[in-house]
Amino acid sequence: MMKTKLLRAISVMFCAAVLLSVSVNFAFAETETAGTKYINPDTGYKVVIIDELDLLSDDEEEMLAEDMESVTQFGNAAFWTTEQTASSEIEQARLKRRELFSLESATIFAINMNIRKLTIQSYGEIEKTINDSYARSITDNVKSYASRKNYYLCGKTAFEQIFTKLNGGYVPEPLKIAGYVVLSLMLGIIIALSIAFSSKFNPLIRRAERPVSMKMKTTGKVNMLANPQYIGSVTVHRPPRPVYHSYSSSCSSGSSCSSCSSGSSCSSCSSCSSGSSCSSCGSGGSSSF
Repeated sequence: MMKTKLLRAISVMFCAAVLLSVSVNFAFAETETAGTKYINPDTGYKVVIIDELDLLSDDEEEMLAEDMESVTQFGNAAFWTTEQTASSEIEQARLKRRELFSLESATIFAINMNIRKLTIQSYGEIEKTINDSYARSITDNVKSYASRKNYYLCGKTAFEQIFTKLNGGYVPEPLKIAGYVVLSLMLGIIIALSIAFSSKFNPLIRRAERPVSMKMKTTGKVNMLANPQYIGSVTVHRPPRPVYHSYSSSCSSGSSCSSCSSGSSCSSCSSCSSGSSCSSCGSGGSSSF
C-alpha cells in the first residue's frame, strides 16, 4: 500500500515538473519570437517588426521583413510604428532599440504618427557607417512616401539605403548638396562685393581716395602729416585682455558621459538627446513628414 502511494506521488510530481517545464519554455519562446520575423543563421542578428498602429498589412510586413534581411549581415534591424508622445524622437527610438537589442549592433527605423517624425537610430558596427548625417539624409529621402501614406515603400527604401551604405555604396544626399550650393553662392557674392568696394580694383574709389596731403595743399590748410612739429603726444590705450574660463561637461548625475557604457540610461547625458557622442547612445537622425 505504501509503495503504491509513493509511486503515485512520484508520478504526480513528475507530471507537474514536465508541465511546468513546457509552460516556462513556451513563455520564453513567446517572448523571444514577439515581433521577430527572421534570424540570420550566420550572425544571429534579427529582423523585428512592431507595427503598433497597423500601418502595414500582413503581406506588407512579410515583404518588408524580406527587404530588411540583408541588414542582418551587420546588425539587428527593427521597424517600429508608434504614436507615443516624445520630447526627443531620437531618444525615444534609442530607448526602443536598447529595449529590443540591448547593446548589440542594431538599427531601428521608427515612424511616430503623433509628432509626424521619421527616425533612424543606430548603434555598434552599424553606427560607424550610418552616422547622424546619413540617418538624416535617408529619412529626408523617404519622407515623401510617408507623406503619401505609403509606409511599406517608406520602410523598404529606408532599409535598402541603409544596406547600400553599409555595403560601401552611394546614398544620395540632396539636401546636403543643396546646402553646399547655397553656401558657395553666398561666399561668391561676398567675394564679389569685396572686390567691387576695394580701392585696389575699383578706379572710381581709388580716384576719390586721394592722399590727405594733396587735399590740404589744395585747400590751403596746414598739412600736419608733412609738419611733424604740429603733432602732439599720442597715448595708446589697450583694452584689458579677456579672461576665458574652461568648463568640463559631465552628466547631470555627476559622472562623466562615458559612464553610460555601463548600461545605465543615457538620458542623463545632455549629448544623448541629439543621438550622438555618448558611448552607448549611438547615432541618429530624423525628418518631419
